[in-house]
Amino acid sequence: MSERDEGPSKIKVVDRRRFDGSGDPRPDVPKAEPKPVARPAREAAEPAARPAKDPSKPETASRAPEPQPGKKTSPLFLDLVAGLAQQAEILMTGGQGMPAQPAESQRVIEYLAMLESKTTGNLSTEEAQILSNVIFQLRSLFLQKNK
Repeated sequence: MSERDEGPSKIKVVDRRRFDGSGDPRPDVPKAEPKPVARPAREAAEPAARPAKDPSKPETASRAPEPQPGKKTSPLFLDLVAGLAQQAEILMTGGQGMPAQPAESQRVIEYLAMLESKTTGNLSTEEAQILSNVIFQLRSLFLQKNK
């Protein structure tokens, strides 16, 4: 070490933990006030402006995702969809020394449908089309196999 490193340190260490070692709140730490949640500008301008539902139109259980043309296609997402589709097909047809398991296959298809509904509006056009087509093809195959 050099001579200038041997002097007193000018670094001050402050313990900012709110709890002591036993998990109890420390009395010397002020309580943190919750930060206000900022709403997006669109919601701030129109707090409750939602279109009324038309009772004459039935709601569909599974709507196709609204594709976002400007979004970039994620190869990782496509790999996830392909992996789940392959798993559903193997479970449906029975493969690699396993008997067919239609109930498990149906569950994986439902996972894909749930993924489709939860990612509505967040997918690129290509991702939305591929996911929708895979679900349709797996459901058709499931119906053929389980007649």
